[in-house]
Amino acid sequence: MDEVILAIRTGIVRGSLPPGRRLSEPELARQLGVSRTPVREAIRVLEREGLLRRVPGRGVSVVEISLDDVEEIYTIKSVLEGVAVRLACQRATDRDLERLYRYIREMEALADGPDIGAYAGVSREFHAALIRAARSPRLSEIYRIVDTPVQRLRVYSLSQPGRPPDSVREHRAILDAIARRDPDEAESLIRSHVGGAGTTLAKVFHERRPRSDDDE
Repeated sequence: MDEVILAIRTGIVRGSLPPGRRLSEPELARQLGVSRTPVREAIRVLEREGLLRRVPGRGVSVVEISLDDVEEIYTIKSVLEGVAVRLACQRATDRDLERLYRYIREMEALADGPDIGAYAGVSREFHAALIRAARSPRLSEIYRIVDTPVQRLRVYSLSQPGRPPDSVREHRAILDAIARRDPDEAESLIRSHVGGAGTTLAKVFHERRPRSDDDE
């Protein structure tokens, strides 16, 4: 079942299953080459993660995220990642740091390229590894619940002109502060980084919202 969950989650995050799309168990089972039972169980898991929503009489659809959702989630993410880097300053091993710097190098290689999705994927892995370096299972669980619904939005933020190279510099500065075991600097930098991403997404949402007569 884990493979089915991953396949559907990846489709949502990468946009092949866009917000508002209604899902059909038989169709998903056929596409994934499995029976309907693991698809049904996967849908239940993804409902709990906040990626899918079941509406009586209308079935299951991919959750649509509002501007209010973005602002609230990124405010919470900023706090959680601030806690994570403070803990990582105390608990991260040399192996953790080596892995995180490897992600930085991968992001540097992708920053000037055309594949924003690939860059966003490595950035997501960096943040996940950072949370793991905090060595706090409870924090990891809370973070996963908060972060999963907006994973697919990272590409919008990173699509802004010049954003990936700036993002690389921000990630490196955060990691350098952790490597120096400087929790105050690490927290300040990551809260600025996450807050900036949230502000960019809020701007994108505002620009894409339908115009009303009041906007004229």
